[in-house]
Amino acid sequence: MAIFGREPVFSRNLKSYIKLGWIRCIRDEEPLDTEESIRRYVRCQIFCMLGSTLFTDKSTAYAHAKYLPLLRDFERIHTYSWGSACLAHLYKALCRASRYDTKEMDGPLNLLFVWACE
Repeated sequence: MAIFGREPVFSRNLKSYIKLGWIRCIRDEEPLDTEESIRRYVRCQIFCMLGSTLFTDKSTAYAHAKYLPLLRDFERIHTYSWGSACLAHLYKALCRASRYDTKEMDGPLNLLFVWACE
């Protein structure tokens, strides 16, 4: 609640996932007239990026709530090692995809495509 200014809407099936559509609605409704509303807007945008681009999974409509503590300390967020965290997440997804019973892969596939092109 401290991050978004209101109680998040969680998934009915998976209680630890937050709906990205709800986050986008909050982001789009922010008036951007005070410093705190600008911070809420930026937090919503960063959370959407974390859940839909950097740390993706098979669900494109939800993001895991474990990323919320990363947005709590807004002044230190630029000091986090986002690149190594994304790379570790990609390697974990590649490891899961290499199992013999896996039918599809999740994770930041766009980062894999960029890496392959490079």
